Amino acid sequence: AIFYTYGDFVNEVIQNNSQLHYLAPYAHYVFTYCSFALYSGTFVLTIATMQTGLIKFQLNQFCWTIVVLCLTVGQMKYIMHNIFNGLFWFTFPFLLVVVNDIMAYVAGITCGRKFIQRPFIKFSPNKTWEGFIGGGIFTMIAAWYLSRFLAQFSWMTCPTNEFRLVPGRLQCESHHIFQEAQSVIPDQVFEILPIQLVKMIPGIVEYCQVTNAKGIMKAGLERCISGEPSHTFHHVELVLKNVYPIQIHALWLGLFASVVAPFGGFLASAIKRAYGIKDFDSLIPGHGGVTDRLDCQFLMALCTWVHYNTFVKLATVSVPKLIYMYQMLSDAEKKAFVDGIRRQ
Repeated sequence: AIFYTYGDFVNEVIQNNSQLHYLAPYAHYVFTYCSFALYSGTFVLTIATMQTGLIKFQLNQFCWTIVVLCLTVGQMKYIMHNIFNGLFWFTFPFLLVVVNDIMAYVAGITCGRKFIQRPFIKFSPNKTWEGFIGGGIFTMIAAWYLSRFLAQFSWMTCPTNEFRLVPGRLQCESHHIFQEAQSVIPDQVFEILPIQLVKMIPGIVEYCQVTNAKGIMKAGLERCISGEPSHTFHHVELVLKNVYPIQIHALWLGLFASVVAPFGGFLASAIKRAYGIKDFDSLIPGHGGVTDRLDCQFLMALCTWVHYNTFVKLATVSVPKLIYMYQMLSDAEKKAFVDGIRRQ
């Protein structure tokens, strides 16, 4: 599983680096067929070694192996993609989970069960609503300011497609989301909230349709003037000045780190309670082991990869990758491709 995961990543890096294209055929065949051969051999060996009287136990272990691979290796695949997309996409989500974990503990210790008596997670009595909510609030605050701080360093924001044993200086044209700008939040975001509550948000701008003296509606919209009878409310917009667009993305990642990612930790707690153990292993005793420190990170890494490819990098094909794909075409297909480009 690990061989397939990293092989797929290495193959992707080779395709996106024109200097490594000569390795593409070897990487494609080696990683694809070797992964399948390893899978087939493991499957045959697993079934062939089953013994009468132990089949139930062996199938139980087999199912657990599949679950563990899905939860760890399956999600770990995207960590390397996040790192090569820019170290920001690995460091920032990692720190969000750390902040949420710490502040949920602090909020739970200081305010736990003082406001909400109802248990949060029945199988984990130490988890409280106050800790969950308090950790989420502090995580959102940290996401806003931490993302702005990290966006100022090129070694955090620059992507790469090279393998180096000795780190070098990263230089690139900064992505627009890492540059200070004026951002406009559209009115659709506020439609689910009461309009009176929306108007109380700092920086909110109201736009109205204007009617002239003859009762004819003017073209376009203008800012609303309170008490002006010719103005009819149309919609609101939130204008954020001197804000990095990445800070808006950071809020969504912070929300995921606060609401969804902690349930990775709850799953780890459920597994430990089911088997009556305190730690997954001997490392970091009393804190659940290394696995307990990373239970939320894999889920957060998957969310970051999905968010990046959905809202940040809308085009997943680079120029070197196009060149590689062009070289794989037949002569007739290359001619048809060039003719298609000329017609654009």
